[in-house]
Amino acid sequence: MDFTCEKKDIQNGVAVVEKIVSTRSTLPIIGNLLFEVGKGGIKISANNLEMGIEITVKAKVLKEGAVLLPAKTLSGIVSRLPETVVGFKLGENGVVKISYNQSHFNIHSLPADEFPALPKIKDGKNFTVNADVFYSMIKQTIFAVSNSEEKYVLTGVLLEIGKSGAAGDNSNLRMVATDGYRMAKRGEKVELDGTGSVNVIVPARALTELSRSLEGKREGELKIMVSNDQIIFRYADIFLVSRLIQGQFPDYKQVIPKKNMLRVTVNTKQFLDAAERAAVVASGSANITRLEVKGEKMHLSANTPDIGNIDEVLNAEVKGGENVQASFNIRLITDVLKSISTEKVVVELAEGLSPGVIRPEGGGDYLYIVMPIRTQEAA
Repeated sequence: MDFTCEKKDIQNGVAVVEKIVSTRSTLPIIGNLLFEVGKGGIKISANNLEMGIEITVKAKVLKEGAVLLPAKTLSGIVSRLPETVVGFKLGENGVVKISYNQSHFNIHSLPADEFPALPKIKDGKNFTVNADVFYSMIKQTIFAVSNSEEKYVLTGVLLEIGKSGAAGDNSNLRMVATDGYRMAKRGEKVELDGTGSVNVIVPARALTELSRSLEGKREGELKIMVSNDQIIFRYADIFLVSRLIQGQFPDYKQVIPKKNMLRVTVNTKQFLDAAERAAVVASGSANITRLEVKGEKMHLSANTPDIGNIDEVLNAEVKGGENVQASFNIRLITDVLKSISTEKVVVELAEGLSPGVIRPEGGGDYLYIVMPIRTQEAA
């Protein structure tokens, strides 16, 4: 194995794949990156047995070959190299010489044939979707997944293809996430000829790595292939494969409120700024913040004994009901407001312990439902 490449190219390639490397595994071999050097450039792969990722990096290949290099060590090296051409050459006893300018590193490698191969899907359903659209779908749902392994099925995002069956929902591609306290649902109407129906749970970590890989370059189509137990994503020079989460995702349609609610339209940025200020006080009392609509104003109030209280007032357009108040975990509200890009959002509220609903005004098929908190006032 012998090749040269630009420092920025090798650094970007290593950075994409090394994030999934497991440092706690009982199988030390997966703490390495696989370098496969061929005529088309270098393929760099990582595999933690739950998920694998591969990226192709352009290089001038002098001699083909394959080796395993320690992921964390290599990442530390390439991130600190000067901006210049870097050479990699496999020498005797498995030592790889990494040369740059007049200097070099020597690091020990392992044979490539010991590395577990990335799984391939032979029989699956294929479809393509605009990369920027899928990226935004991830960003508007993934923060609502559960972090608890006790709710393992909720640590992923439901990926659903086909007719929704919900009233007023014309989407054929949907992503849904919930942790039991809130739910985020994003739908799109896209071209999916011949795909058929799909209903799978994709681990949040796989979608996080995919969104990182798409940062800054989301033109073109993302190719997706799904089988019973795995999903593959292909975009440009990136290949990512992950196991699916097995289990029954909750019926999210049952959570969507069906009765009429008070609709409050407010400026998104002003709402987010007010919510973050309220969160400073609310952090001392389980993040509980009361939303109260009075006339054409929406109040956000929080009170923590020994700290103080706050009353934020926002101008609002109010339709469909009388004055309403309900209490929520304000952190669950700031999460969604950060993911909404429209100038205004619609907040739907009802008295008692009915869930609150937040939607972007005119922003397509996006729905966020947050459960209220029972307080003495509500009781």
